[in-house]
Amino acid sequence: MRNPSRLLGVVTVLSLLASITAASAETIRINGTGSGLVLMKPLVAAFHKDNKGVTFDLEKSLGSSASIKAVARNALDLAVSGRPLKPEESAEGLVLQEYGKTPFVVVTNKQVLVDNLTLKELAAMYAGQTVKWPDGELVRVVLRPNEDVDSKLTRSMSPEMDRALTVAQGRKDMLLGVTDNDAFENVRKTKGALGMLSLSLPVSEPGAVNVVRLNGVQPTVANLAGGKYPYAKTLYLVTRKDAGAAVAKFLKFLESRKGRTLAAKHGLVYSGAK
Repeated sequence: MRNPSRLLGVVTVLSLLASITAASAETIRINGTGSGLVLMKPLVAAFHKDNKGVTFDLEKSLGSSASIKAVARNALDLAVSGRPLKPEESAEGLVLQEYGKTPFVVVTNKQVLVDNLTLKELAAMYAGQTVKWPDGELVRVVLRPNEDVDSKLTRSMSPEMDRALTVAQGRKDMLLGVTDNDAFENVRKTKGALGMLSLSLPVSEPGAVNVVRLNGVQPTVANLAGGKYPYAKTLYLVTRKDAGAAVAKFLKFLESRKGRTLAAKHGLVYSGAK
């Protein structure tokens, strides 16, 4: 017959061990702009291999502003933002670190056979001066909201692109991608679609869309780092001043040679702490 006291002791010890394990496990909650969130996924997977006690929570992209607000309210631990902090956000005890730059690229639907555009040709498509591709398919431009950082980046490419985007926003035949992911899906699903995205998005789904050379230059991480490709989107990391040890360890991993190499493979030129 089993000793009830001994059995109770075993159960108690197991319960204590389970409690200790649960207490030692830490979860890092990450969100942000779509182009940054897809970049985090392979980095999270690599970090977790060597840090089994740390788990991650990555939900559908909330965008930069909502994610920054969530970090301030302790609903997230880390936001990958496509913009720096506003003064009122900095006042909430948030910490900003520039993470790196990802090429800002022209993408088309997979069925579009054009693999190179000049900036002048791109502006003509946005302005509606060029309405068809060489095969006769209609050009469907995917826009972002005017206040979005991607729209600001598009305007900054040249005075012609600035004017063309203003014209495009007044056209009724445009498609709108409210978020990075919406824009990516619009290009992927729509015949003749054309848009501007961060390279990290098409890299996350190889073959889903075409990444087009601009002025004859391939928009790669190497060409961005070497100064051959001039258009880029800066990504930032936002945490709280009282971020836990697990968050600090993950940030150190992102700074490491392994983290920087993996980020480059997925579309980012690291520019944070050396």
